Amino acid sequence: MKNKRINSWTIVLFISLIILLAMGLISNALEIGERLRNVHFSLEILFYVLIAVVVIGGIVYPLVAVFFSPIFSLKELHNADGSARQKWCRRLVNNLLENVELTPEEQEEVKGYLKMEDETDDKLIEFFDRKITPQINKEIFDTAKKVFIITAVSQNSLYDALGFSSANFSLIKRIVEICGFRPTNAQVFRLYVRVLGMTLLAGNLEDMDLEELIPLATEGALGKALGIVAASATQGAVNALTTLRIAAITKNYLLNADVSQTRKELRKKSYAEALEILKSILKQGMEEKVKNPVKNFFGRFKGSTEAVALIPENAAGKQDEGD
Repeated sequence: MKNKRINSWTIVLFISLIILLAMGLISNALEIGERLRNVHFSLEILFYVLIAVVVIGGIVYPLVAVFFSPIFSLKELHNADGSARQKWCRRLVNNLLENVELTPEEQEEVKGYLKMEDETDDKLIEFFDRKITPQINKEIFDTAKKVFIITAVSQNSLYDALGFSSANFSLIKRIVEICGFRPTNAQVFRLYVRVLGMTLLAGNLEDMDLEELIPLATEGALGKALGIVAASATQGAVNALTTLRIAAITKNYLLNADVSQTRKELRKKSYAEALEILKSILKQGMEEKVKNPVKNFFGRFKGSTEAVALIPENAAGKQDEGD
């Protein structure tokens, strides 16, 4: 029960971080607003309205919306029995039928698990994890790419803070929506504190092998295409890795049904998983999103030039054959 309670220090830290983040955002917004005012007053007003929309829609709403979902995790199915166990088994089945694309055979299969009594929970956990995990992994991968691009390309702390916090709060919300339930209040607060802390203190390099990530970030497809400097690329990699770790922790809170794993083991597992995904993003994901479109665009002009350049050579070759 101790782990499920919200520590008063956690609440104080959470509120303090919100205040610090709000002060930082307001300070940066006012600074940019003053510059826009020198251009035109309406630009300053439009900028403030845009910031307000982003903060409310990208931070406040995702942050609050999570608390309206029921508290649960797959691990609890092992400890539940009687009506509580039946209730959550039905919820898992309904969530799968509503949120996952299943074939008619799979729909009948998952409904049949409810009649298997003692095996119901194990069968449902295996099926739920197998079908839900790919959707969650796609959301995580896409969000980490966005975080990397925003914080690696952006040279403004306001945009970095808004992009990072909005992406992470929205990702937690999406994972909860896909699963159909959320972690405990204490776990949610820990996740939020981690996001707010990293928003304010982006660049926390604890336990991160940046020597391996820097060349990947600066020499990869995105770094070459956009000319990202080492510091910005490293910051983007750090923030993307943080996003991946937050997502892995959220996933473990909800989908980890292995009661034998310790917190230390889960932490190591989440870091290893996050690092592997980040390497994939830096090596392959940006190739598709940035390098190939740029290459294809300029390739049309290059192809035309090469075609023109080849005409004299071909003509010369035919003349030689005639001789």
